[in-house]
Amino acid sequence: MTTRFRRRQSSASFLAWDGPSERGVDIGVTSIDLPIRYWRTDCFMGVFTADQDAVRALLPSDRLRPVRLPRGRAAVAVVAYNYLETSVGPYGEIGISPLCTMDRDAPPVLGLASGYLHGFGGFVAHLPVTSAIACEAGRRIWGYPKFVADMAFESFPERQSVTLRESGEEILHLEVRRSGRVALERTPLTTFTVKDNRLIRTIVPTRAYVATGLRGGELALGTHSVARGLADLDLDTTPLVTRTYLTHTAILPAGEDLGPSDRPYAGYPGADREFGEHTVRYDHDTERLISAASPDRVVSETANR
Repeated sequence: MTTRFRRRQSSASFLAWDGPSERGVDIGVTSIDLPIRYWRTDCFMGVFTADQDAVRALLPSDRLRPVRLPRGRAAVAVVAYNYLETSVGPYGEIGISPLCTMDRDAPPVLGLASGYLHGFGGFVAHLPVTSAIACEAGRRIWGYPKFVADMAFESFPERQSVTLRESGEEILHLEVRRSGRVALERTPLTTFTVKDNRLIRTIVPTRAYVATGLRGGELALGTHSVARGLADLDLDTTPLVTRTYLTHTAILPAGEDLGPSDRPYAGYPGADREFGEHTVRYDHDTERLISAASPDRVVSETANR
């Protein structure tokens, strides 16, 4: 068997999902099929240190243990996804997730340079998106704390960045320089969320080529209430680790119910909007509009009856 054939067979095997599937899942604004498929994504991230006690207090279950760093610090991932080709349409997303393990303490610093390992995942504290379909699907199916916001991406040869805003108020700006050693990533992403006071674990099969570097970026927080909550975690502004994805393909199935959470968690609700503004700038003179911002949707009293 040739190397080229083995690679082709491996890719076909990954895309040929044989896990649980469901068609026509009602999410209020429309219906979608599960799993959601992500064929082409521009993705970059930084892992930042934060106060360990503040991160522990944020976690909704005592079964979740923050990844411990020296000097009383924990690890928080800030991940930007510019989903270009998916089974639910293009949209932007930014994940803010304290890294954690379940039912066991993680050895300090384990996995930061190599990504999410088995049993090592993230509690999703905030997951703003630019599409109501993505927002409603995430909240109703997985309990992802999504809200519709505006995202301005920049994708330059030497760096990528995103500015996140809601109602004109800046939440954060993340910049990651393209650097580091490139490797194939096969490890699935594990997320933890709360839905109806139940702890949900979702394992997301992922196939990607990713460059992992050190301290190659920056994070700036704005004045929005979400930003103020992140500031309360004492987030550092320089990442310990950065990751730039050259390719990124993923499959998002339904999650697994792990039982009651110890504390409720809903996240920031946001306004009722169909779209946030979603733009991508490729150089100083070229910007692509993926979606224009829509106004808040006002539901009449008659419609509520």
